[in-house]
Amino acid sequence: MPKNLTHLFSRYPVILWVRLFGEWLSEMSRSMITPFLILYLHEKIGGSVPLVMLVIGLQPASDILFTLIAGGVTDRYGRKPVMLIALIIQALSMLGMALAGSLFAFAFLYILNGIGRSMFIPASRAVLADSMSSRQLSEAFALLSTATYIGASIGPLIGVMIYQTAPGLAFLFTALSLLLYAAVIWWKVPETNKPQPLETESTPANEQHFSLATLGRHRAVLSMLVLALPISLFYAQSETNLQLHLKEGFANYLEVLAWLALVKSIAAILFEYGLVRITSHLNPRHLIVFSYLCFALVSWVYGNATSIALLLGMQLVLVMGESIGLNHMLTLVSRIAPATMRGRYFAIYGLHWDISRTLGPLAGSMILLHFNGTILFSGVAVLLLIGALAQHLFLGRIEKASPAIREGSGL
Repeated sequence: MPKNLTHLFSRYPVILWVRLFGEWLSEMSRSMITPFLILYLHEKIGGSVPLVMLVIGLQPASDILFTLIAGGVTDRYGRKPVMLIALIIQALSMLGMALAGSLFAFAFLYILNGIGRSMFIPASRAVLADSMSSRQLSEAFALLSTATYIGASIGPLIGVMIYQTAPGLAFLFTALSLLLYAAVIWWKVPETNKPQPLETESTPANEQHFSLATLGRHRAVLSMLVLALPISLFYAQSETNLQLHLKEGFANYLEVLAWLALVKSIAAILFEYGLVRITSHLNPRHLIVFSYLCFALVSWVYGNATSIALLLGMQLVLVMGESIGLNHMLTLVSRIAPATMRGRYFAIYGLHWDISRTLGPLAGSMILLHFNGTILFSGVAVLLLIGALAQHLFLGRIEKASPAIREGSGL
C-alpha cells in the first residue's frame, strides 16, 4: 500500500493535490448550503417561489459575462493570480451572505460569489491542462470530482442540523475554507502560464480573440457549448426545482434530499476514478452519447418515481453518466484548444452551465406551478435524448476531421 500511494502521488503534479485538498474542503462547506438554499431563501428571508428562482438565476446570468472576461485574463496574465483573487471574492461574499437580512442584499452577494466562481473555474482547469497529458487530465478531473463528493458526502448531513438551528454558520464555514484554499494555492502552486503579449509568432492576434470574423475558427468549442445545454438544464432543475417537487411527494423530503446527496457522493467516491481510467482508451463519442442516455433515464425517474429506493438507485446511474461523460468532455475541450487559449476555451464551454442556471430555475418553476414535476422532468428527459442524437452526429464529424479523437484520451 505505501508503494502504491507513493506511485499515485508521484504520478501527478503538485497543483492537482492542492486542488484536491481545496475542492474537498470548500465542497464540504458549500454542500451544507446547496441542498437547502431554495428552502432557506423561501422560508428564512422570504419571497415567492418565482422571485426566489429569479434570484438564483441572477448569479449565472452575471457569470456569462465575467466567465468570458476571466478566460481571456487568465490566458493573458496567468493562472495563479486569477485563482487567488477569485477565491478571496468568493470568501468575502460568503461572509456577507451570513449576515444578509433581505432578499436584495442576498441577491447582490450571490452574484458577487458567482463572479468569483466564474473567474476561478477556467483558470483552475487551464492550469491542469498546462501541466498534464490528455490521459492524466481525464484522471485528474475524475479525482477532483471524487474529492468534491467526499466533501459532499459529509456536508448535507451536517447541513440538516445547521439548517434547523443556525443556517448562517454554514456561510461562515464556507468563507473560512475558501480563504484557507487561497492560502495553500499561494504557498504551493507555481504559475504555469507566463503573461503573454496579445500577439505571438505562433498564434496571431486575430486567432486569439473571439469576434464575428473569427467564430468559424472556434466553431468546435461553440458547438460543444450548445450541445451540452440539455445536460446543464437537467442539473439546473435537479439543484432547484427537484427540492420543491420532492417536498410535494415525500413527507420526509429533507431526509430524502440528504440521502440522495449522500448515496451519489459514496458512489462517485467508489467508482468515478476507476470508470474514467478503464474507459480512457474508448471512443469519446460513444462514452458521451451513453452519458446523455444515463441523464435522460435519471430525469424521467426523478419526475415519476414514488419510491425512495428507486430514487436512490438512480444516483448510481447518475454517477455513471457524470464519470464517463462530463470528464471526457472536459478533456476533449483541452485537446481542441490552442495552447495559448485554454482559459478562453474552458470559459466558453463552461457557459452552458451559466445559461441553464440562469434560465432553467425560473422556467422550471413556472412549469412546476402550472403543471407538475412529472411534466418538468419528463420534458428534460426528452431534451436529453435529442441531445444524445445531436452529439452523436457532431462528434462523428469531429472524428472525420481529427481521426485521433476517436481513439480516446489515452494519446
